[in-house]
Amino acid sequence: MELLVATLCDTAVENQGKLNVLGAFDAIVAPTFPAGFAFNLALRFSFTAADHGSHKFSILLVDESEAPTDTQQEEADLQVNMPEGTPGFSTQNQIIPLQGSVAKPGFYHFAIRYDGKVLARVPLRVVNQADLAQKA
Repeated sequence: MELLVATLCDTAVENQGKLNVLGAFDAIVAPTFPAGFAFNLALRFSFTAADHGSHKFSILLVDESEAPTDTQQEEADLQVNMPEGTPGFSTQNQIIPLQGSVAKPGFYHFAIRYDGKVLARVPLRVVNQADLAQKA
């Protein structure tokens, strides 16, 4: 299994197996804290016959020290239907709406886990709007 794409975005759609991503980003500006957020995580996986079966898939937002935030962990079963002997690969897109909050400005990341292993860390920088105004 390979994770081919992992990005935060304003929106994403799937059309005939194609993943269309609009507004990919890695930072948000918050006027107050705690700061709420609502955006999407676009993922594209590639599977082979070795991946056939049920797998645990989760997303967890953590801070710089790797401590989980108060944002609830997204967890699901991921079914891969590629029986033994199936040639080649198959791709699967997932568009996951994310909602939550962070207590303070800083650097965070969404840990993308597959069967307990971290596949990717999708970064998110949260900037205090007041700090930007002071620098101007």
